[in-house]
Formats: sequence, structure tokens, C-alpha cells
Amino acid sequence: MAVFSPLIRELDIFLGFSWRDWSTTIIPGSIFAVGAMRGLPIPSIITHYLFLVSWLTPYIYFFNLSNQITGVDEDRINKPDRPIPSGKVTISGAKQRWAFAFSTFMGIALYTPSLLPETICWVLTVAFLCLTSAGSHWFGKNCVAMTTGTWALLSASWKAIAPATPKSEIYVYAVALWAGLITHIQDLRDIQGDAAVGRKTMPLVFGDRGSRLIITFLLLPAAYWVLWMGDIVRLAPYTLAAVHIILAYRILQAGGSRYDHKTYMFYTYIFCLILAFTATEGLDIKAPGLISALDLSWKGSV
Repeated sequence: MAVFSPLIRELDIFLGFSWRDWSTTIIPGSIFAVGAMRGLPIPSIITHYLFLVSWLTPYIYFFNLSNQITGVDEDRINKPDRPIPSGKVTISGAKQRWAFAFSTFMGIALYTPSLLPETICWVLTVAFLCLTSAGSHWFGKNCVAMTTGTWALLSASWKAIAPATPKSEIYVYAVALWAGLITHIQDLRDIQGDAAVGRKTMPLVFGDRGSRLIITFLLLPAAYWVLWMGDIVRLAPYTLAAVHIILAYRILQAGGSRYDHKTYMFYTYIFCLILAFTATEGLDIKAPGLISALDLSWKGSV
């Protein structure tokens, strides 16, 4: 058992750095990739998916290490359980793991050049977020970086399984823009830590109430319109309308940081749901359930 102890420790450290972000990286990337599996034999699906996981893992680990090495002061306030502020890992140890994650990430892309654009895009996005003042501003942090980062994630997730198609590319761009418009939700819960490190997030620039109104009545409708233009709303019009209305209601509630965290998590679930609808279309199947049945009946009436 002692032979596996270092491996178990590294797995525990990886989870400590990354578990909060699985619902916006590894899970949605895997869901979207399902749509690319249509027509492939089972052995090929398994092989290609394992390759995707090998890309997604350093994708998220490289980002988490970069973000948390440069954001220790914020984490001491907002997320003191993370490995560095909790004392589980030293800054030096985190930098060593960063070098390994970065080298692995770039090595995979060099081995598979088709993923090089997405890999370079993500590296530049992380550098923009962690090393520039624009990456700490609400527009750069979310509208720019979350859009480019989501594009890299979804584009690579599809291409790791099968070549991109015109429809898959439209979906990638639409969901990336959707995410960039409303990921400001995450900043509603982190005001104290963001203020301490000098970030200029939307709640700190426009105030808590002002930012909630902007997100709800300007950015959320714009994001929904992007899904409409990207031909995604038609996949489940009732479902997507309902979850966006619920999200809008939650954003308007000033229920404290814990409530806002749950609202952000609800946003990540919508992210995964959208990708699930695009994936099931790629497989020519429909998601089961009453809401999907309502969506199908709505389509039949027009």
C-alpha cells in the first residue's frame, strides 16, 4: 500500500485544486463530446474519450495552479480550504506541479496538432487572467476570458473524438458567447476577496444591486438570444426558457454568499444541460422526461 501512497497523495492534491471547477470543465467537456461519438465503434469511442480526459485533466490543473499560485491572498478570504492557504501544499510545491501540468498540456497538443489552436488559446487565456490587470476587470475576466476559454474547452472536446462539423462549430461559438455574457454570476459570491486583491468585478464597479440588474435584464436576455441565434433554443424551448427564468429569479435575490454560490452552481448545471441537448441531437436521440415531451409537443404544434 505504501507504494501507492505518493500517487494517492497527488490525486488528493489534484482534487483539492480542481474539484470546484469540474462542473465547468471536465463534466461539460465530456457531455459535449458525446455528440461527436455518433457512428463510431465502441473501441474507438473508448480510446478517443480516454485521450480527451488526458487533455482535459491538465487543462483544468494548469489553470487551477496558475490561478491559485497568483491568488493566495484572495483564497485566504474566499476559499481557505484550498491546498495552498490550508497548508497542504507550499508555493514551491505548487510551482513544481504547475511546470509538470503545463509541460504535459503542451506535449499532448504537440503530439496531436489538431488540438494546438485550442491549447494555445487556453494558455494565452490563463496568462491574460493571471498576469494582466485587464484579466482582473469584469469585462476581461468574464466577457473575454470565459468566452475564449469555453471555446477552447468545447472545440477540443469535440475534435478529440471526431472532426468538427459546421453545426458543432456553431454550437461551440454560441455556448462560448453565452458563458462569457453571464459568468459574472460567479463574482456575486466573491466580493470580499475580490475587493481585497483589487479586482474590478461587476459587483465592485456597479454595486451589488446594480450588477444583479445588469446581469438579469441585459446580459441574460442577450445570452439567451445567442442560444437562439445558434439554433440551440429549438432543441428544448420550454426547458431552456424555464431554467433561464429560474436563474434570473435567483440572481435578483440578495441571499448572501452561500445563496449566490448555489446560484452559480445552478448556472453550471444549465451549462451542462445545454451541452446535453446538443449532444443528444448529435446522436439522434431525445432526452427523456416530461419536460422533453412538452418540448416535442410544442414543436409539433408549430
